[in-house]
Amino acid sequence: MGKLKDLAAKNPSSNWKEKVVFRKENKEWLKSSRKIALCILDALDDKGWNQNDLANTLSLTPQQVGQMVKGEFDFNLSTISQLERALDIDLHAVRDL
Repeated sequence: MGKLKDLAAKNPSSNWKEKVVFRKENKEWLKSSRKIALCILDALDDKGWNQNDLANTLSLTPQQVGQMVKGEFDFNLSTISQLERALDIDLHAVRDL
């Protein structure tokens, strides 16, 4: 049992409970965000772009684009419009999918 306690002491505690609560409280927009993420990934593939290309085009950090394509980004209308222009796609209809 001592080895288990030593291992637990070396590793930071998990925040899985907080993540579960967050996902439950934000279920609706996270669902839409995941749908948008899939559309972005498809559009990047169609254009032959990578995430860095999109980040540069939109003057965003690669980390921000990473959040977008993971479905963890709380999109606002101006960001959606920028994505639509850059990728030549329609994201406003995604919510209805």
